[in-house]
Formats: sequence, structure tokens, C-alpha cells
Amino acid sequence: MKKVDLRKIQILKIIVEEYIKTGDIVGSKSLLKKHEMGVSSATVRNDMASLEKMGLIFQPYNSAGRLPTTRGIRVFVDYLMEYFMPQFIEAENSVMERYDQKQLNDILYELVAKCAKATSEITFGCIPSQGVNYYLWLGSYLQKNTLQLGNEVYQVIDILENKSLFLNLLNQLETSRKVSVFLGDENLSPALGNSALLVKRISIQGEEAYIGMLGSMKMDYAFNIAALRNIL
Repeated sequence: MKKVDLRKIQILKIIVEEYIKTGDIVGSKSLLKKHEMGVSSATVRNDMASLEKMGLIFQPYNSAGRLPTTRGIRVFVDYLMEYFMPQFIEAENSVMERYDQKQLNDILYELVAKCAKATSEITFGCIPSQGVNYYLWLGSYLQKNTLQLGNEVYQVIDILENKSLFLNLLNQLETSRKVSVFLGDENLSPALGNSALLVKRISIQGEEAYIGMLGSMKMDYAFNIAALRNIL
């Protein structure tokens, strides 16, 4: 990848991370005050203009600042998935040995609880063949998102509580043994149009299962992806 392309990715990464942390717009001057990039403000403005033409960032109003589009967040997530090594949470190499004597439902619940505690996001676990569906940390989700999403948060809860609907949704998505990330409309449900869904297919005692997280698109993708990568 050319140097200029790497710089644009770095600028996009900064804009997305600032949006996730604060929701604030990022301009060329404020960006260079916080990050040493070795280029002028004019160069950063030109790169921002290029990113805007690519549909990755936009101006929410008449100012020099930018916010990421859903497509921009998707590019950022894809970059994380390709280049960031799993970290933050202890790898579970011996998980099956430790869980061998436990009931299937108990194993899934423990995995969901561990992931929810680490990430503070709604974490779910499903075993379709058993009709099992757990989710935890709903209170944290409501506290973080009610002001921003309004009544949409209750649509998300309705999907979680409708077991058959939620399992059908997961079955329609192209998930894998690696972490899959679905943003906004990629979730196939209008109710999740402002949400990010992270899903991983796992096998517990020979049963196929899902484990994942559901939150706003302002979640900490690097940490949450790493958490799911290492859960099983």
C-alpha cells in the first residue's frame, strides 16, 4: 500500500476513534494538535477531501470538521480485522478441558457472562438446536444509548426477547468461526439500523452455537473483536 494510502487510513482511523469516544467532529487543525503526522494542515485537508469523495467521512454541517459514515466505520472495522492481533483478554486454549464436566447451558452462560463483564456490551449466546438464548448487560446498553437512540432501544430489546426472530436473523447472516461484524443495514433488520452486531459461531460439546455482542456503532471495536476472538 502506498504511503499516501496509509496516511488516509490513519486519518480515517483517528476520525472514527474520536467519534466512538466523544461523538465530536474532527478538523485538520484539531487532528494535528493531537497526532503527529509529519504533514501540513493543508495536506490533511486534502486527504479528508479524498476520504469524503470516497464516501468514508462527511461534514455534518458547514464546518471544517468531519464525522465517519457507516461505510467509513466498515472500512475501519475491516482494517482492524486484518491487521490487529488478538489481545486484551486471556486466550482460552484449554476451555474445553475445563468445561468438559459442565452442562451445555452452563458453559454458554459462563462464556456470555465473561464477555459481557469484559466489554460492557449486550452479550448473547444461542444454541439453536436446544432453543437456548441468553443475553446479559442490557442495563448498560440502555444507559449508554437511550438518549442517543430514543425509542429505537426498545426495538432492539424486542428483537432480543423474540427468540425465534433473533435466531432466524442470525441464521440469515453470513457468520463464521472468526468474528463477523455487521453494521447498520447489514443487520437485515430496520430495528438494528443504528447498531453494530458482532457474531462468532462456536461449537460446545458438539453443538453449534452463536456468541456475540450487540451495541451502538460507537462501540470499542478493537477491544470487542479481540474479546470474541479469544472467547473460544
